[in-house]
Amino acid sequence: MNLVFIFPFCSPGVNSISGGPIYIGSTEHNVLIVTAQAANALKGDVTAPPSEFVGGTEFYRPYSHSRNIYADDKACRQDVDEKIKAFKPDIIVGFGEFNFRLPLRLSRELALPLYLYMEYLRPEKIAFPLRGRSHLRKILPAVCDWLANQYLRYLAKNTEAIMYAYFGDKKQEKKIEYYGGQAHYVPWCTEVGVPDEAIIRKRKTGIYIGSLEEFKNSAELIKAIPIILDRTDTEQFIVVGPGSYAPQIKQLVDQYGKKLIYIESVPREEAMKLLCSAGYGYTPVTDCGLGFIGDCWGTGTPLVATHELEGFLEKGMDTIVADGYRDLPRVINALLASDDQFTHCQQQAKARYNKDYTAEAVGKKYLNIIKS
Repeated sequence: MNLVFIFPFCSPGVNSISGGPIYIGSTEHNVLIVTAQAANALKGDVTAPPSEFVGGTEFYRPYSHSRNIYADDKACRQDVDEKIKAFKPDIIVGFGEFNFRLPLRLSRELALPLYLYMEYLRPEKIAFPLRGRSHLRKILPAVCDWLANQYLRYLAKNTEAIMYAYFGDKKQEKKIEYYGGQAHYVPWCTEVGVPDEAIIRKRKTGIYIGSLEEFKNSAELIKAIPIILDRTDTEQFIVVGPGSYAPQIKQLVDQYGKKLIYIESVPREEAMKLLCSAGYGYTPVTDCGLGFIGDCWGTGTPLVATHELEGFLEKGMDTIVADGYRDLPRVINALLASDDQFTHCQQQAKARYNKDYTAEAVGKKYLNIIKS
């Protein structure tokens, strides 16, 4: 098969989710990824070259910025259409409900099956196309939920199937079926590659990697860091990521000095090296942050969380779950004191990563759904 994947922005040096299509391109199938050269993303301002090949997968980036691909920019339309027609695709796969215009147009014009990958199915998380959506949700949440469900109905009717990343939304599948569509849970790819065995792991170093925003529950991170540094045997804690809570992290850096390291942004390869060198990862998220979770599992970095994410985390197996951030000293100190617990958590997490989150595992799930 020839498969076209359409992302707002996608780069193997930035986005782990690129791993699934790259795996498919390494098999008997051909893959063309259409995307943009730049984006203002959760990882900061990111850029990539106009064209790039990774194995059998081509990254074609005619759009200068992700906002141009959202709008199916007419300035690029002729070049994009000619490129895709020359590729002779069998399947179109769009990524993101907010990035549906171009995949839908191409699937209609070329009479091709269309699949869509989304993070969430729950209405409060749907980015339906309306300016001022965030403000409207604050004042009229019920209206926004209704609009989101209408948009979901539209997506379901115009796709062969919707794939989604958030485990907690499995209960939403029946709604998609009611709308006349299909929904399939496909984990977020967090391919970490082969860890560098020369990296020395510092057991008493903790780390958080992710955007510092409200939806990532960063307010808890701000409260948790002093507790971790004052009341556990952690010698250093590292925070990597941009966001609106960054100024508060910097204030804590002023307070704790070298015990707290803040880095706004690093390439994915460097982030994985930092993770491999840490003794544990901590996440405060309540319903997102799946990339960091999978990265911890894949790098063998024990994960400490304060929320079970609606049953997604297997407490005491792949993740150590504290009873709220005030309980972090108990679980972190126990982890740092026990080689057996450290090894057990590594083994269980790695097994889950290998089963569901590698590029191969996710790529095969895409293919199984497309072929079904």
